Amino acid sequence: GFLISKCCFPLLQGKAGKAKRVRTIFSSEQLARLEQEFARQQYLVGQERCLLASSLHLTEEQVKVWFQNRRIKWRKQSLEQQQAKLAKMG
Repeated sequence: GFLISKCCFPLLQGKAGKAKRVRTIFSSEQLARLEQEFARQQYLVGQERCLLASSLHLTEEQVKVWFQNRRIKWRKQSLEQQQAKLAKMG
């Protein structure tokens, strides 16, 4: 098995002294696999998240945040589709 260590995200120092995390750039292969898992289930926790993260060479935190953001995107798309249907009907 793989051991997942807590990763220190690279940080940038801003003007006010606040640290800002560098944005993760996902490869097309990573994105395809993340989307595939999201299509299967929208919530990924525990060992499933750990295994997916290690197989994609990402941290659990990166996978967790990607899923959070993807759920927000999905909800927004669903709402827009519902509004479009209502506009056609009315």
